[in-house]
Amino acid sequence: MDILKRYWALLVLLAILLGAVFVRTYSLDEWLYFKMDQARDALLLTDVLENGPGSLPLLGPRVGAVELQQGFLRLGPIYYYFQYLSGILFHSSEPAVFAYPDVFFSIAAIPLLYIFARLYFEKRHALMVTALYAFSFLIIQYSRFAWNPNSLQFFILLSFYGLIRFLNDEHATSKRWWLALWALGSAIGSQLHFFGFFSLLGISGLLMLFHLKVWKQSSWKAFLHKEQLRQFAIFSTIVIGVFAILYTPVILSDSLRGGENTRNFFEALGSKAEKKPLVDKLQKTMTENLRYSCLLLTSECYAGDANSKENLPFVAIAAFVLLVGGTLAFRRARSEQSELRRDFLVLTLLWLGVFIVLTEPVSFQLRPRFYIVIFAIPFLFLGFLYEFLEERFGKRARWASLVITVGILAINMHGTVLWFEEQARAQTKAVSAKRTLILKTKDGVTLGQLRGAADWMYARIKPGNTLYYYVKPEHQRPIKFLLRSHKDESLRIELLKMNGDPHAQFFAITPAKNGKKNIAKKLKRPEAEFTILDSKQFGELLVSELDFPSRNISEAFTYKESIEKDREGEDDRIYWKDVLPNFFKE
Repeated sequence: MDILKRYWALLVLLAILLGAVFVRTYSLDEWLYFKMDQARDALLLTDVLENGPGSLPLLGPRVGAVELQQGFLRLGPIYYYFQYLSGILFHSSEPAVFAYPDVFFSIAAIPLLYIFARLYFEKRHALMVTALYAFSFLIIQYSRFAWNPNSLQFFILLSFYGLIRFLNDEHATSKRWWLALWALGSAIGSQLHFFGFFSLLGISGLLMLFHLKVWKQSSWKAFLHKEQLRQFAIFSTIVIGVFAILYTPVILSDSLRGGENTRNFFEALGSKAEKKPLVDKLQKTMTENLRYSCLLLTSECYAGDANSKENLPFVAIAAFVLLVGGTLAFRRARSEQSELRRDFLVLTLLWLGVFIVLTEPVSFQLRPRFYIVIFAIPFLFLGFLYEFLEERFGKRARWASLVITVGILAINMHGTVLWFEEQARAQTKAVSAKRTLILKTKDGVTLGQLRGAADWMYARIKPGNTLYYYVKPEHQRPIKFLLRSHKDESLRIELLKMNGDPHAQFFAITPAKNGKKNIAKKLKRPEAEFTILDSKQFGELLVSELDFPSRNISEAFTYKESIEKDREGEDDRIYWKDVLPNFFKE
């Protein structure tokens, strides 16, 4: 019993972790979200695993929300390096293996949030905050597939934890280690998402200015002291050193391409915001932030807008938590005597405030992925509410805190179960996808269905024939990747097009609803022009082998090599083998 009393918090945290691991890994492979971006990265990483690390690029994924006159703005490549390491460790190029880093960091973020929350909260409140975060439906969903923004939640927490410890540690040596930790988290997190880049640097910079009280003349006098200047030089060297190491590929790429990505970065900063009245943008920003905070807290508000009747009760909960939690944090920050606790309170306010400011220009293009930056905020604000209730009403309020926590957990677990049931049904029949929130367009198609369709086509292709297939654009790369995973060098794969190839076999992958009529609609050809030789349904997908009887077949047909590329915009990137050809020899 003494051991239980002593380690009860650790045991509860372990129980939370076990449950979080389960909901993040259950049927991960079959239900994996695997669309255009995931397949693009998988094709690239498979090539790297086959040909060696020299094929790793110096730049990462392009920033899709930014349109430039020429070329692309690209993030740093650290995300690809995580995926490459996963492929090496598991000796595999399976899509799920490339998702493992995101799954790992999503799980690691849970104990990190507890450690971070303990900077301010007592154990009970920190555990409640952590449990709510761990079982939030939206956070679970963004933990179960490969995408460069997904791991940002871990590195934001890591950065902010290091920053608060750095600002409040009295020992020079340990301060340097904390600063290095902040720089590490920021240098990695800033390479995962454009919003992450600005959020990390903006929030961190403002917190430093607040902590140093730069508005006071006495602060400047103290700062100009010789010892302080020496410390500043050491700290600057640490930060520059960490960023220089982790941004080495980006620096090399820009050096070799005349600063191309840097120019694109500044062009993106200067690009015109969407032409909407400021009042409309502000209103949209607030309603979208309420809607997605509602989704984070309650798993509801996944359809419609914040003003929908069915969403209003849940939006009201989110609005209450944000308004009351933010007010309590502001009031406490004004009276808090502990600098560390005050920095924590100010950080949470800056965290949300800077995010809202950043979302204003793109208020009409917001998607759930943008909110990865503030995944922890609603739950930290709930923690402030718990603290207030117990200070005001004593031990009786503990039951209120527990009831609120259990209620929110129950709502989120209900939402997760409904999503899992939707995923399970989608493997065998066409269902209405409501809770898959990755993209604006919802189709419920998962890796298991795509793999079934690809394997069915491969089983029917005759040796020496060319496999021509139709599928909607976001599934083109996934199907190509899955066909190539058979490692059949004799297999030629092309998108469906009419020609005189005598060795052609045609396939169409279409939504299972409406069958043959859907095929005609997607191919933009009358049903009389083609015959369905055979077909099979894989959940949401219907894959059919087609014959075009009136097609002109020519024995003299000459196949022209496809100029299609597996990686969009691959010519705008440099690879390590280009920089160090002698080191990365074939």
